Amino acid sequence: MERRAALVAAVVAAAGLTACSTPDSDRPTPTTEAPTASPREPLSACAVLDQLLAGQGFTPGRPIGVRDECGASKPGYGTVSITLEQEQGEPAGAAPFDVNGRKALIGQFTGPGTCEVVLDVPGHAQAATTVVLLSADLQAEACAAAQDLAISLEPLLPR
Repeated sequence: MERRAALVAAVVAAAGLTACSTPDSDRPTPTTEAPTASPREPLSACAVLDQLLAGQGFTPGRPIGVRDECGASKPGYGTVSITLEQEQGEPAGAAPFDVNGRKALIGQFTGPGTCEVVLDVPGHAQAATTVVLLSADLQAEACAAAQDLAISLEPLLPR
Protein backbone atom coordinates (compact mmCIF):
# COMPACT_ATOMS: atom_id res chain seq x y z
CA MET A 1 0.00 0.00 0.00
CA GLU A 2 2.84 2.42 0.86
CA ARG A 3 4.50 1.65 -2.47
CA ARG A 4 1.28 2.42 -4.35
CA ALA A 5 0.87 5.73 -2.47
CA ALA A 6 4.47 6.66 -3.32
CA LEU A 7 3.87 5.82 -6.99
CA VAL A 8 0.69 7.93 -7.09
CA ALA A 9 2.53 10.83 -5.44
CA ALA A 10 5.35 10.56 -7.99
CA VAL A 11 2.92 10.56 -10.92
CA VAL A 12 1.05 13.57 -9.53
CA ALA A 13 4.33 15.44 -8.99
CA ALA A 14 5.52 14.62 -12.51
CA ALA A 15 2.23 15.79 -13.99
CA GLY A 16 2.52 19.06 -12.12
CA LEU A 17 6.06 19.62 -13.39
CA THR A 18 5.09 19.09 -17.01
CA ALA A 19 2.20 21.55 -17.04
CA CYS A 20 2.73 24.19 -19.72
CA SER A 21 1.79 27.80 -19.96
CA THR A 22 0.34 29.34 -23.09
CA PRO A 23 2.54 32.27 -24.12
CA ASP A 24 1.04 35.28 -25.90
CA SER A 25 4.28 35.82 -27.82
CA ASP A 26 7.82 34.51 -28.09
CA ARG A 27 8.62 35.99 -24.67
CA PRO A 28 10.02 33.47 -22.19
CA THR A 29 7.31 32.25 -19.83
CA PRO A 30 7.58 29.82 -16.92
CA THR A 31 6.48 26.27 -17.61
CA THR A 32 6.26 25.16 -13.98
CA GLU A 33 5.26 26.54 -10.64
CA ALA A 34 8.52 27.15 -8.84
CA PRO A 35 8.88 26.34 -5.15
CA THR A 36 10.31 28.99 -2.85
CA ALA A 37 14.04 28.56 -2.30
CA SER A 38 15.39 27.23 0.94
CA PRO A 39 17.90 29.64 2.46
CA ARG A 40 20.23 26.68 3.04
CA GLU A 41 20.28 25.57 -0.59
CA PRO A 42 22.28 27.89 -2.87
CA LEU A 43 20.73 28.54 -6.26
CA SER A 44 22.60 27.88 -9.49
CA ALA A 45 21.91 30.45 -12.20
CA CYS A 46 22.06 27.83 -14.98
CA ALA A 47 19.79 25.35 -13.17
CA VAL A 48 17.24 28.09 -12.49
CA LEU A 49 17.38 29.47 -16.05
CA ASP A 50 16.97 26.00 -17.57
CA GLN A 51 13.97 25.36 -15.29
CA LEU A 52 12.29 28.64 -16.21
CA LEU A 53 12.86 28.27 -19.97
CA ALA A 54 12.12 24.54 -20.32
CA GLY A 55 10.27 23.62 -23.52
CA GLN A 56 10.48 27.09 -25.10
CA GLY A 57 13.17 26.45 -27.72
CA PHE A 58 16.10 28.04 -25.88
CA THR A 59 19.55 26.46 -25.82
CA PRO A 60 20.62 24.99 -22.47
CA GLY A 61 21.99 27.66 -20.15
CA ARG A 62 25.75 28.28 -20.28
CA PRO A 63 27.86 30.07 -17.68
CA ILE A 64 28.85 33.63 -18.61
CA GLY A 65 31.98 35.24 -17.14
CA VAL A 66 33.27 34.63 -13.64
CA ARG A 67 30.17 35.47 -11.61
CA ASP A 68 27.10 33.26 -11.18
CA GLU A 69 25.55 34.30 -14.49
CA CYS A 70 23.97 32.03 -17.06
CA GLY A 71 22.65 32.74 -20.54
CA ALA A 72 20.55 30.92 -23.11
CA SER A 73 19.64 31.84 -26.67
CA LYS A 74 16.81 31.13 -29.05
CA PRO A 75 17.27 31.34 -32.83
CA GLY A 76 15.43 34.32 -34.28
CA TYR A 77 14.73 35.78 -30.82
CA GLY A 78 17.86 36.70 -28.89
CA THR A 79 19.34 35.83 -25.51
CA VAL A 80 18.19 35.82 -21.91
CA SER A 81 20.29 35.53 -18.79
CA ILE A 82 20.04 35.32 -15.02
CA THR A 83 22.68 36.60 -12.62
CA LEU A 84 22.84 35.66 -8.93
CA GLU A 85 25.44 37.75 -7.11
CA GLN A 86 26.41 39.13 -3.75
CA GLU A 87 26.20 42.74 -4.91
CA GLN A 88 25.79 44.12 -8.40
CA GLY A 89 25.24 47.75 -7.53
CA GLU A 90 22.46 49.99 -8.73
CA PRO A 91 22.60 50.59 -12.48
CA ALA A 92 22.45 54.20 -13.67
CA GLY A 93 19.10 55.19 -15.13
CA ALA A 94 17.18 52.42 -13.35
CA ALA A 95 13.52 52.92 -12.54
CA PRO A 96 12.21 51.43 -9.28
CA PHE A 97 9.28 49.04 -9.36
CA ASP A 98 7.90 46.01 -7.53
CA VAL A 99 7.98 42.28 -8.35
CA ASN A 100 5.62 40.26 -6.14
CA GLY A 101 6.26 42.64 -3.22
CA ARG A 102 10.04 42.64 -3.70
CA LYS A 103 11.98 45.83 -4.48
CA ALA A 104 13.32 45.86 -8.02
CA LEU A 105 14.87 48.13 -10.63
CA ILE A 106 14.32 48.05 -14.38
CA GLY A 107 16.18 49.72 -17.20
CA GLN A 108 18.01 49.62 -20.49
CA PHE A 109 21.60 49.50 -19.29
CA THR A 110 23.58 48.12 -22.22
CA GLY A 111 21.97 49.42 -25.40
CA PRO A 112 18.93 49.29 -27.69
CA GLY A 113 16.90 46.08 -27.66
CA THR A 114 18.08 45.18 -24.15
CA CYS A 115 16.46 45.36 -20.75
CA GLU A 116 17.46 44.27 -17.26
CA VAL A 117 15.50 43.77 -14.05
CA VAL A 118 17.49 43.71 -10.80
CA LEU A 119 15.72 42.12 -7.82
CA ASP A 120 16.68 42.88 -4.22
CA VAL A 121 17.40 39.88 -1.98
CA PRO A 122 17.67 41.47 1.50
CA GLY A 123 20.74 40.59 3.52
CA HIS A 124 21.99 38.25 0.84
CA ALA A 125 22.47 39.45 -2.71
CA GLN A 126 20.82 40.65 -5.86
CA ALA A 127 19.42 38.71 -8.77
CA ALA A 128 19.03 40.05 -12.29
CA THR A 129 17.25 39.00 -15.45
CA THR A 130 18.52 40.37 -18.75
CA VAL A 131 16.98 40.11 -22.21
CA VAL A 132 18.87 41.04 -25.39
CA LEU A 133 16.71 40.84 -28.51
CA LEU A 134 18.03 40.55 -32.05
CA SER A 135 16.27 43.75 -33.11
CA ALA A 136 17.11 47.05 -31.42
CA ASP A 137 13.59 48.26 -32.32
CA LEU A 138 12.02 45.92 -29.77
CA GLN A 139 12.88 47.77 -26.56
CA ALA A 140 9.39 47.45 -25.06
CA GLU A 141 9.34 43.72 -25.88
CA ALA A 142 12.76 43.26 -24.22
CA CYS A 143 11.56 44.95 -21.03
CA ALA A 144 8.31 42.97 -20.99
CA ALA A 145 10.29 39.72 -21.37
CA ALA A 146 12.77 40.73 -18.63
CA GLN A 147 9.83 41.51 -16.33
CA ASP A 148 8.16 38.17 -17.11
CA LEU A 149 11.40 36.32 -16.35
CA ALA A 150 11.86 38.31 -13.11
CA ILE A 151 8.31 37.47 -12.01
CA SER A 152 9.09 33.77 -12.61
CA LEU A 153 12.44 34.00 -10.81
CA GLU A 154 11.22 35.91 -7.76
CA PRO A 155 9.52 33.00 -5.91
CA LEU A 156 12.77 31.01 -6.11
CA LEU A 157 14.74 33.67 -4.23
CA PRO A 158 15.18 33.70 -0.45
CA ARG A 159 13.17 36.33 1.45
